Amino acid sequence: MKKIITILVSMVLVSSMIFAAGKKSKDKKVTVEIWHTYNGKQAAALNDAADRFNATQSKYVVEVKNQDYAGFTDTVYNAVANGIGPSIIFNYGTTAVDYANEGLAIDIRKYIKKDNKKGDKTMQNIIDSLPEAMKTDVLGFEDGGIYYLPGCTTGPVLFYNKTIFEELGLNPPTNWDELVEVSKTIKEKKGIPGFHSDGLVDNIQELIMHNGLGYIDVANKHVTFCGPKLEEIYQWYADNCKKGYFSFNTIGRYSSEDLANGDIASFSGSCVNDQYIQMVEGKGELGMAKWISGNFYTAWNRGPIFLHRNDAVDEGAYEFVKFFLNRENAAKWAIANSALCPYGTSADVPEYVAYLKNLPATSALPYVQANMAVSGSFPNVTGSAAVRKILEEYLNYVVDGKMTAKEAVAAIEKQCNDALNGR
Repeated sequence: MKKIITILVSMVLVSSMIFAAGKKSKDKKVTVEIWHTYNGKQAAALNDAADRFNATQSKYVVEVKNQDYAGFTDTVYNAVANGIGPSIIFNYGTTAVDYANEGLAIDIRKYIKKDNKKGDKTMQNIIDSLPEAMKTDVLGFEDGGIYYLPGCTTGPVLFYNKTIFEELGLNPPTNWDELVEVSKTIKEKKGIPGFHSDGLVDNIQELIMHNGLGYIDVANKHVTFCGPKLEEIYQWYADNCKKGYFSFNTIGRYSSEDLANGDIASFSGSCVNDQYIQMVEGKGELGMAKWISGNFYTAWNRGPIFLHRNDAVDEGAYEFVKFFLNRENAAKWAIANSALCPYGTSADVPEYVAYLKNLPATSALPYVQANMAVSGSFPNVTGSAAVRKILEEYLNYVVDGKMTAKEAVAAIEKQCNDALNGR
């Protein structure tokens, strides 16, 4: 993350926002600012939540401010680094790592502890209701702090050419061996790759977890997955690409386009692809199925990150998020995002139950929901984002024949451990 874009930008931010952010209004309410880049239903839902929170108490006023998507990350960082700007933004847990490491994020454990002493278990119950494997996303920061909470959840789904599968008597694969067998049959009978990964690093991480290799030893700052088994996984993937069972690169711009055009028979990718795949006439019917999960399923969680302003504003940010993620409101937010609510506390909210029951037949969400019990995340620590990039980079080298799997894994281990140690 860039520390400074230009002195001019920082000066403009300071001069334009210093009196606005964290201010008190005439009736002495503490102002809490949320900056976001949402539009449509999401923006409306966020504004509505702020309005309802403001009406429930007299101590805080939440102001929701829409920002330009371009440059948003740098704009926020420069504002917060200068002691101004938002108290809350919405992003993934990995983004919170940078702020936490520089003392710019709030560890909300102190507020949870304070609530618990008063007998208010609202936030504690919310966090406790997360799927066990997903708790790492919240509790996996290296200092044990809580700087972020999931807002809603999506995940990968298998999108496939139902016509081809039925013609060849194939079922959607439920494990990696079946994926190879299905892809091999399709390549031999139809001459096209049976599978493409639209989230390659996520699939690598899933293979690591499904093979029991662990991931990051947070205490000792090193990865646990490097060794002969990872070499085998990388070679396995490269071999399937070389045989044409898997495609490594897209033919068109997107995996969804390749499936629609009949250039591949399936791909794993975000459930939001259900909005974009329009099968070309004569190329087959679209099918959807659960993605391979085993004991671990990739969950993508995006939610509020707590940014430090001052004690009064920080506590106000916490109080708003506690309201925002209570059982009814967390359900509303998931619905507004056409996503799933990760919190068990919201599972039986009538509005949410009705939403899930009445999802259109074209929705991929039921296939995400079917894997939620084993949905998980990885520790949010220094270098964790770099680990993902390194894993994907070196699989590219193996597939392209630039390195052997053994050479790649040796390089992965060194570079990942360097990243985790800030080197």
